Amino acid sequence: MTPPLLGTWTEWHLRARRSRGAVLVFAPHPDDEVIACGGTIARLVSEGTRVRVVFATDGAMSHSAVLGIHTDPSPAELRSIRRQEARAAARALGLPDDAVRFLDFPDTRLADHLKEFRGRVLEVLDAHPGVAEVYLPHEVRELNADHRLTGETVLGCLAELGLAPTVYRYVVWDERTEQEFAFVNRNPPSDGAGTAERLVTVDIAEQLPLKRAAFREHRTQVELFAPGQTRPVVPQPFQERVLAAAVEEFWISEPAPARPETE
Repeated sequence: MTPPLLGTWTEWHLRARRSRGAVLVFAPHPDDEVIACGGTIARLVSEGTRVRVVFATDGAMSHSAVLGIHTDPSPAELRSIRRQEARAAARALGLPDDAVRFLDFPDTRLADHLKEFRGRVLEVLDAHPGVAEVYLPHEVRELNADHRLTGETVLGCLAELGLAPTVYRYVVWDERTEQEFAFVNRNPPSDGAGTAERLVTVDIAEQLPLKRAAFREHRTQVELFAPGQTRPVVPQPFQERVLAAAVEEFWISEPAPARPETE
């Protein structure tokens, strides 16, 4: 990957460049939408922007994969429960019930279903040809396979359809997250090369109460939900960072610098 340009933006003026087209948020699992951009979603909704959230996987393996708990709740039970939690979180952010879509690919195994996943993503994008902004997991910086492959696939589909919205890449699952969760699900990126990037920080101080409320709706992830749990799926230090952060960070691509003219 090309090294990022130095500097961090803390302004909101990028919003002035938005058309009135829709905004799509692609989340690998239910709760990633809140963790990565819950405050931004709430802010966009308050501005009257039409936001839609698309979940790549069903989230059914959170307890089995992270905690080794396979029953009470079972993956099948979690699949249903987490769908309802995602809807409740969306409502907390101000989204209508029809603003979320579940693609329902198997949690932790998106890599095994990339052809089918690509087809479903193309369907979503075909239905939003005027999409103005897309939020997705970073296709290289994300370590978790479900996360990285979600971003990589969406970017590939955007290119295939000739769509050019502003793309905001987020990172949820880095080395610190991996260590805190004590769970690894990696596969290597296809190609580390890319355009230069700039890190944008978005002020969500006013929206933080809504983000906190939405995050808490993901009860299976943030509470001792199962009788056999001794810790939440989402570790407490990670939760504390999410609940305290008054900004959200996104990587945006920068155009290549113009070649200087020669006399």
